[in-house]
Amino acid sequence: MENRILIIGDDLLGSEGEAAFRCSEMLLCAEPNRPMQFSINAPLPLSIPQLFARASSDVIGKKAGRIVLALGLSDLKRERGSAEAVAENYRTLLDELLKKTQSELDLLTIPTEMLPEGADQVELLNQAIRGFVDLAPERIGVFDWESHVRKFLEKQEERGKFGRSLFSEASKSTSLCITLLSMFLEDCILKELK
Repeated sequence: MENRILIIGDDLLGSEGEAAFRCSEMLLCAEPNRPMQFSINAPLPLSIPQLFARASSDVIGKKAGRIVLALGLSDLKRERGSAEAVAENYRTLLDELLKKTQSELDLLTIPTEMLPEGADQVELLNQAIRGFVDLAPERIGVFDWESHVRKFLEKQEERGKFGRSLFSEASKSTSLCITLLSMFLEDCILKELK
């Protein structure tokens, strides 16, 4: 369905998928006369290969016009930080979705602060995610959450040491981070819809 938006994400969207749910409500408030339906699968308990195995029911069967994928963070933790392995699995999933759906696909990049011990691998995965656009430029887009976080942190530094943290000491998203991500997702999706 053209008006259905499927959001699938791991811990990137919050430990309870809060950013996805908040974003869907914000979109419904921002565009009350636009026909929109949401299907949200977050936090995703599956790895990317497991999602691929269930793609026919969990993704393709949802018949969404737009699929937002916030994946890779949990897989990097599971794969002991191998960006190459995660990127390969991610690409396999995207190839399947490109073949078996007509959906627009939007991919989120990952802030390095969410996996500081593997920041170099996060950067490599982000490069791969940005490169996935080349698979189908007319259907794949990137919501560059990593760059948005970087700019936000730079603005906070201009303000001084009183800015509230986006991430806890355990590298989890704070409430402020969830709100910022919700607003970011809302802006990105609205731009795509117009």
